[in-house]
Amino acid sequence: MLPSFLLVSLVLACFALLPAPKTFGVSPAPDGGYPNSNTAEGDNSLFNLTTGFDNTAIGAGALFDNTTGGENTATGLSALRSNTTGFFNTATGVFALLSNTTGGYNTATGHDALQSNTTGFFNTATGMHALYSNTTGFNNTATGFEALLRNTFGDDNTANGYQALVSNTTGSGNTANGVSALFSNTTGSSNTATGLQALFHNTTGDDNTANGYEALYTNTTGIENAATGAQSLHSNTEGSDNTATGYQSLYSNTTGLFDTANGAQALVSNTTGIANTAMGFQALYSNTTGRDNTADGFVALGNNTTGRDNTAEGFNALRNNTTGHNNIALGAGAGDFLTTGNNNIDIGNEGVAADSNTIRIGDQAVHSAVLIAGINGVDMSSGKSVFVGANGQLGTADVSGLLWPKGSILEMQPGSTPPAGFTKIGTEQAKFYDLSGHPMQVTWDVYQKN
Repeated sequence: MLPSFLLVSLVLACFALLPAPKTFGVSPAPDGGYPNSNTAEGDNSLFNLTTGFDNTAIGAGALFDNTTGGENTATGLSALRSNTTGFFNTATGVFALLSNTTGGYNTATGHDALQSNTTGFFNTATGMHALYSNTTGFNNTATGFEALLRNTFGDDNTANGYQALVSNTTGSGNTANGVSALFSNTTGSSNTATGLQALFHNTTGDDNTANGYEALYTNTTGIENAATGAQSLHSNTEGSDNTATGYQSLYSNTTGLFDTANGAQALVSNTTGIANTAMGFQALYSNTTGRDNTADGFVALGNNTTGRDNTAEGFNALRNNTTGHNNIALGAGAGDFLTTGNNNIDIGNEGVAADSNTIRIGDQAVHSAVLIAGINGVDMSSGKSVFVGANGQLGTADVSGLLWPKGSILEMQPGSTPPAGFTKIGTEQAKFYDLSGHPMQVTWDVYQKN
C-alpha cells in the first residue's frame, strides 16, 4: 500500500496534465451578432448590409438586399429579401414581404404573405398568400388564406377569412369578414361584407353593406344597398339604394331601386319593382314589378304582383290584391277580399272582390253606431239629404223632394226664386185688414211641384 503523501502527489500530477480551460461558456462562440445591433442567422442573410441598424434576419436569404434599412425583422427563407431602405417591417414565413424595397411599417405572417409589396406602408397580412399581390397599397389588413390576394394598390381594406376580398385589385375602403366575403370585388370601394360569401360577386359596386350568409351574393355593380340577414338581397345585380333586413328579404331583386324590406321573406319575389316598402313576415311576398307600394304587417299585400301605389296597414291587409292600384287598407284583414280593383279604401272592412272606387268603413255585423264630431250644430245653407241603405251604403237626394211631394202648391212673394222642380202656374190675390181696420191687398206667385 502506497503511503498517503505519495497518492496525493499522483492525483495532483494528473490534474496538471489536463488542457487549460477556455475563456467563454459555450462552444462554438455565437456568430450572428454584428455591429449596429444587427442579427443574422442563415446563408446570405443580411448579405448586402451597409449602415442598416437594429435588423434581425433569420433564414437563408433573409433581408438579403438590405443596405440602410433599419428596425426590420425577417424570419424565414428569403423573407424581406429585396428590402433595401425600408424600416419597421416584420416578415415571418417563407418569401414573406419578399419584394419589399422601401415600404415600411408592414407586418407579414405566413408563406408568401405580402410577397409582392414594394413601397406599400402600414399593411398587415396574416395567412398564406395574404395580400400576395400588393405592391403600393397601404393601410390594408388581411387575415386568412389568400385574403386580399390580388390587391395591388387598393388602400384601407380589411379582409378576415379564407379568400376574403381575394380578387380586389384597386378597390379601397372595403371590409370583408367571412369565408369568400367580397370574393369577386375588383375596384368596388367602401363596401362592408360580413358572413360566408357575403357580396360574393360584387365587382365594381360601391357603398354596399351585407351582413349574413350570401347577403347581396349576386350583386355586381349595384351601389348603396344594405342587406342584413341570410340571403337577403341575394339575387341583386345592379339594383341600388335598397334596404333588406331579414332572412331572404328582397331575395329575388335584380335591378329594383329604392326598395325597403324588413322581415323574413319580405319582398322576396321582387325583381324590378321600385320604391316599395314592406314591413313584416312575407309582406309584399309575391311582388315582382309593382312599385310605390307600402305594406306593414304579417303577409300584408302578400299576393301583390304588379299592383302599384297601394297602402296596407295590418295583419293580412290587402293580402289577395294582385294587380289593383291605389288601394288603401287599414286594420287586420282590411281589404283582404280585394283582388284587382282600383281606388278602394277599406278601413276595418274586408272589402269585396269586385270593388273599385269604393270606400268601406267598419263591419255591418260588428259595428252598431257611428259617432262623428263636427256635424251636429253646423247649418248648411244648401245641399242634399243623406240616406243610409240597409247594407250601410250612403246616398243623397234633393232636399225639396222631401219637403214638397209631387203636385204640392207653393205660394211665394213676386220675384222670389222657387226651389228646383217647381213651375209657376199663376198668381193669387187676397184682401187683409190690419189692426187698425185698414184694408190691404196682397199678391202671391203660385208654383206647383213637378
